Amino acid sequence: METVKTVIRRSHVKSKNGCQTCKRKRVKCDEFRPICRRCLFTGSECGYYKSPVTQVTDAFDSLWWPIHIEKSCIQWKETGKPPFPTLKIATSLGWHNMPLADLRYLYQTALAVSVLDLSGTSDMCLLLGEFRTMFQLATAFDFVAHMLAAASAERLAIRAKSHEASVAAYRYHTLALKGLRQAMQSFSRSNADAILATALGCSYQMPDCRSLMAIVDCISQTVYQMRTWSKESVFYDLFEYDLRYNAGETEMTLARHQLDRPEENKDRHAFARELFDDGINAINRLTTCFRNNQNIAAVTRQLRDVLTVAHERHQMHIPAKEQYRLIYPFTAWFTKNSAASFIDLSNRDPLLFLFLAHMYAVVITLAVALPEIDYPFFASMRVKGILEINKKMERESWFTCVACHAFHSFDQMMRFPLQAVKVYQLVGPHEKDNGYTHKCFLSSIR
Repeated sequence: METVKTVIRRSHVKSKNGCQTCKRKRVKCDEFRPICRRCLFTGSECGYYKSPVTQVTDAFDSLWWPIHIEKSCIQWKETGKPPFPTLKIATSLGWHNMPLADLRYLYQTALAVSVLDLSGTSDMCLLLGEFRTMFQLATAFDFVAHMLAAASAERLAIRAKSHEASVAAYRYHTLALKGLRQAMQSFSRSNADAILATALGCSYQMPDCRSLMAIVDCISQTVYQMRTWSKESVFYDLFEYDLRYNAGETEMTLARHQLDRPEENKDRHAFARELFDDGINAINRLTTCFRNNQNIAAVTRQLRDVLTVAHERHQMHIPAKEQYRLIYPFTAWFTKNSAASFIDLSNRDPLLFLFLAHMYAVVITLAVALPEIDYPFFASMRVKGILEINKKMERESWFTCVACHAFHSFDQMMRFPLQAVKVYQLVGPHEKDNGYTHKCFLSSIR
């Protein structure tokens, strides 16, 4: 008797006005005009049905930048002083040489980071907590600036459905990868931080899981080369949070002592099975809280389906590409999902915090079970995010859910994310070769 294969639900609603190419391929179209982003990246011909009646669309051919942004960017370029005093970005002559178009997108990124920084929520948003450091590197390395501009344009394209921003995101992303390739050929201590910043930033922007695998190889090799002098890096905090490079007693390693000693005799697979069961149950409880938000509800269902698939195939051979396909939808949520609202995060929405904590916990669970995706900083940044969320919400023991009209205990709702943190800290990263395993990784990055 054949077993029933679990199908992962797509984390989106159906597209009604998509292009004919996407409909023919039976894939979701983002409905960007005149060219959708999928056809733009694949180089396919993109065609829409022409209606005899003029229809109003929310996809803009060109972006209109507010006057205050234009004035701020012009002053930024002339004086070399960034208009964000809270971020404490140093004045630099490097800003003079940047085109005004680049500064507009950088302004958007800096504005989002400053909003999160003022609310104290930037550290729970993965790499966004490191953007202040990346801005400093952008004055000396063009490819870092291109990576930051690509992240801003990508997010603006999704939020505004702007074709101009979509094309700009593709162009900046291409320039960032081109600069990254060239920098890797002359790798040294002087450009290592810039290489790491660009590789980490691009990992949130890759168009498919194959490209994600290539950029992960770049991250692994860069970190492997920096391991002996990580204390000199501007990203020393990231090395401190990763158990591969820090055996000391930090806030994260304290989680090891919170587990009962008899559990230490369990193997990694036993812990993974328990996390799969706990995670599926926790996600099922959380799903009802997002029934009024289609986008987050779809991602929540996908989180549950991915856990189910991984649970069913646990301890079976799963090819590396399949492992990356499982995690790919959740690596770029802040950039590619329209539900990622920095305003809601800055307002400390408890439900959004819980969603982030569970999404991070699912990824950590997959990292415990699947060795290929457990690359440097991947799980440790999410562990940090869960701990930051728990720290911010520990004063609020109860909150009211608007969707299900129930009182939720925050401690109870955070049980699965915190358990995932404890397990990962106990079992540690997978032991594997972190050296140069793929010599031609640069040629496969797109």
